[in-house]
Amino acid sequence: MNWFFDVFKNNTQVEKIEEPIIKSKIPIAFIHGANQSSNSWNYIRERLDHSNEVLLDYSSTQPFYNNLDNMINQIGENPIFVVGHSLGGVYALHLLKHCNVVGAVSISTPFRGSSAADWAKYLVPQYQLFRDIGRRAKPILEGDTINITVPWKQIVSTTGSVPYLKEDNDGVCTIGSMEHRNGDMNCVRVPHTHYEVMCSNTVVDEIRKSYNAIKQT
Repeated sequence: MNWFFDVFKNNTQVEKIEEPIIKSKIPIAFIHGANQSSNSWNYIRERLDHSNEVLLDYSSTQPFYNNLDNMINQIGENPIFVVGHSLGGVYALHLLKHCNVVGAVSISTPFRGSSAADWAKYLVPQYQLFRDIGRRAKPILEGDTINITVPWKQIVSTTGSVPYLKEDNDGVCTIGSMEHRNGDMNCVRVPHTHYEVMCSNTVVDEIRKSYNAIKQT
């Protein structure tokens, strides 16, 4: 009979299950950057492997606050963790005023706005994005007054510099603009360009750590 129990034991051993990548049921809302779509999150979403997601798509041709209202309506009142890339991080900051945001990660977000947009809006006045992202644009100035009351991590991309921005930059945003709120955000520098960050395992790890650190409900 001993042989029978040995076989039964060997055939019923349960493989060790690794700790889940994401432990909470709180949804993650992903907000893409300007002139992109939620497809830009494919690499990061696949590696986070979180089943409860909200993809917040918007058009950069529409005014900032119109897009923000649509996001607020889509999210509702339930707790949510927000991840935003570039302009998506500015939207994430504004969502703090209207939604139950429990934590956030922004990636390559120019919280001080864009100096290039300040003059570009005169060259292409019909382009809505330049009116929304300049250093004196209403979304940027108003965002500067929003108190951050939840854990917030800002991923700062540091390579890919272009000369016309004058300051150190990632090819799109200056480092100074990305680190503008380093007093109330945990800024983490990564050696990537503005778009390489969206295919970075380091960024995936930083999002995972921030999400798993929030209060579980």
